[in-house]
Amino acid sequence: MTQYKDGTNGERIHTSESVYRLAATGRQKAEDERLSLLEEIFDPLSRQRRAFVQPGWRCLEVGAGRGSMAVWLAQRVGVNGRVVATDVDTTYLNRLDLPNLEVRRHNILSDSLDSLDPGSYDLVCARLLLFWLAGKQEIAIRRMVECLRPGGWLIDEDGDWGMVAPVDPSHSHYAGYHRVWKNGEWWAERGYDPLFGRTLPMLFERCGLVNIRHKASATVVRGGSPWGRWWLQSLEAIRASEHADGSLTEERDTEYGVLTAPLTDPSFWFLSALIHGCWGQRGVS
Repeated sequence: MTQYKDGTNGERIHTSESVYRLAATGRQKAEDERLSLLEEIFDPLSRQRRAFVQPGWRCLEVGAGRGSMAVWLAQRVGVNGRVVATDVDTTYLNRLDLPNLEVRRHNILSDSLDSLDPGSYDLVCARLLLFWLAGKQEIAIRRMVECLRPGGWLIDEDGDWGMVAPVDPSHSHYAGYHRVWKNGEWWAERGYDPLFGRTLPMLFERCGLVNIRHKASATVVRGGSPWGRWWLQSLEAIRASEHADGSLTEERDTEYGVLTAPLTDPSFWFLSALIHGCWGQRGVS
C-alpha cells in the first residue's frame, strides 16, 4: 500500500479532465474505496510485468494517480535510479516522499515534452489510461515513445472492457444483463472502443516500437468479490458522471440498475475484462 507524508493510502486512476468519467469530485469516500480495490486487484500483476526493471534505471510513469506503482518503481531502481511520476492532477502524488521520485504535473496529450527530458528513459509505463483517451491513443503512445532512450521499453496495460459478461444462462440476471450490455456496445454508445486493449500491439508497431510482446488475462469471478465490488463502483462512478453532465436519461438510469444489481449477488458469476499487457522497445538505430 502506498504511504503518503500525511499517513493516508491509496491509488487513483486518471486522465485528461475532458474525457475522464471517474473523477472523485462529490464522491470522494466512494472513490477512495473503489481505488483501494483497484490497487488490490491490479498491482500484483503490474509488478510482475515490470519485474525486468533494473537498479539504476530512469523510469517515467504517465498518469501515476496516487503513485503506488511509482513508489514500487522507485524502490526497484534504488538510490542510483530515478522515477518521474506525472498526472494532470498531482494532489496525491505531491504527498509522496521518496528521494529518487519526482512528481510533475503533465498532460501527455497536450503539454510540451521538454519538461520530461525526452529521449532519456529506460522505461515509460502507463496503466488503465489509454482507453479513456478515445481517438487519441496513438498520439499519446507516440509522445511516450519520444520519452524513451534508444533501447528503452514502453509498457501499457489496458482492457477489453466490453467483455465483462455473465457466464450462466440459467441465472435470473443473465438475459437482462446481456440485453443492456449488447456484447459491449454499451461502451460504444459512450464513445469508447469496447475491445481497445487488444489493439495495443498494432498501435505499438505503428508507433515504431520493436520487439513487441503481449500477454492478456481474464478470470471468472462472482458478485461480491473484490473484482465485482470494483466493477460495481466503477459503473456507479460513470453513472454519476452522466448524471452530472445531463446525459443520464431515465432509460439509461434503469439500465445501470440492471447492470449493477447482480454484482453484489455471490451466485452471479461473470467473466472479468480481458486485461492486456503490452511491451515494446524503441529501436537503437
